[in-house]
Amino acid sequence: MPKTIDQMVRAAQIALKTFSTFNQEQVDKVTEAMCQAGVDASTRLAEMAVEETGLGKLEDKIVKNHFGSQVVYDNMKGKKSVGILEDEDGILQIAEPFGIIAGVTPTTNPTATTMFKCLSAIKGRNVIILAFHPRAQQCSTEAARVLLEAAVAAGAPADCIQWIEEPSIEATNALMTHPDIHMVIATGGGAMVKAAYSSGHPALGVGPGNVPVYIEKTANLNMAVGDVIASKTFDYGTLCLTEQSVIFDDSEVASRALALFKEKGAYLCSMEEKAQLEEIMFDKQRGVVAAQVVGQSPQTIAQLAGFSVPDAVNLLLVPLSAIGSEDWMSHEKLSPVLGWYTADGKDEAIDAAVRQLEFGGAGHTAVVFSGNEEVLNEYAVKVPAGRVIFNQPSMHGVVGLYSAMTPSFTLGCGARGGNITAENITFKNLLNIKRAARRLEPEPAEN
Repeated sequence: MPKTIDQMVRAAQIALKTFSTFNQEQVDKVTEAMCQAGVDASTRLAEMAVEETGLGKLEDKIVKNHFGSQVVYDNMKGKKSVGILEDEDGILQIAEPFGIIAGVTPTTNPTATTMFKCLSAIKGRNVIILAFHPRAQQCSTEAARVLLEAAVAAGAPADCIQWIEEPSIEATNALMTHPDIHMVIATGGGAMVKAAYSSGHPALGVGPGNVPVYIEKTANLNMAVGDVIASKTFDYGTLCLTEQSVIFDDSEVASRALALFKEKGAYLCSMEEKAQLEEIMFDKQRGVVAAQVVGQSPQTIAQLAGFSVPDAVNLLLVPLSAIGSEDWMSHEKLSPVLGWYTADGKDEAIDAAVRQLEFGGAGHTAVVFSGNEEVLNEYAVKVPAGRVIFNQPSMHGVVGLYSAMTPSFTLGCGARGGNITAENITFKNLLNIKRAARRLEPEPAEN
């Protein structure tokens, strides 16, 4: 008989009380064991995720699982999360666990996100109760079980990681709104994130991606095209942080870039094929990409639309007549389908990137390729994005593989995206920090 939400919360309270007594060495022993277990299970969990969800590529799911375990652990390794974190300028910062975390995970990155949230919670001596996407219940459960068993074997309390066994919207909402939950961390669709922010608890959520990439006329075109393809085709585009439309500021540069895209495996769609794709790619009433194309191959998506492409094709490239509501193909696509648009000069190109984010990705991410430092800086200042990636693939830059960004599977979108923060969420966001202040003024002399 599956536990009720009340039963899980009561068990979590007991686990939290025990876990709160752990010192840094004990916590780090637990997270190291969890990381190793996640790495060891990466391939098996990837196989389960692809089989259950029908989304993405096996080899890329393996990479995601390695990232969600090893790379996330490497970022937290050796960092303090217990007791006094620092003593500076007369202020002591002291870390306490935030408490019982409700974690909601998606179908696009089910096992990797589960491992990331478990590691992030446990690093701060929190306990976590997970609600998985119903279409990824089995693989997500296995990811949580693998990490839980490793944690308990390393000394963690038995119920530090729990999950809803019979998934439903009602059960997830009951978890998020339970009065004894201390924080909700939600990764998933817009409705779920909105529900998290309506739970009555502190919440960390995300927003849609719709990432524009501006390839400016001074950019290294060969690098830019190769980087965009590497990012956009990874796991068949399931990551919300990958490029959705390429924006050029010069027609001659656009022609050269399109030739490079084709040379590197992209298929340039005609206007007729674009219209066919638009018919099957969006749920326009809800304003989102249609589930049937998310994380599917270019060949499958083309077939759904009524045409075919060669097996060697890795990307469908679609011409855009406008950026924004006038052209639905400039919306987030979560698949290996990429729009392209030629603006009249730099100012119009940057305006187009702004419009794309405002159309469905405000606060998330924007990318620019340019050899001009002034253009890079101007773009970064003007676009309404929490992360701006210079001269690198969006995916690799956002998660810190090519940059100094913090590894994360939950990307805040700030005020523009209706989120509390624009940061890449880490274990630090799950710490309750209290401050102790020393007297700086000299003590008065005793009479």
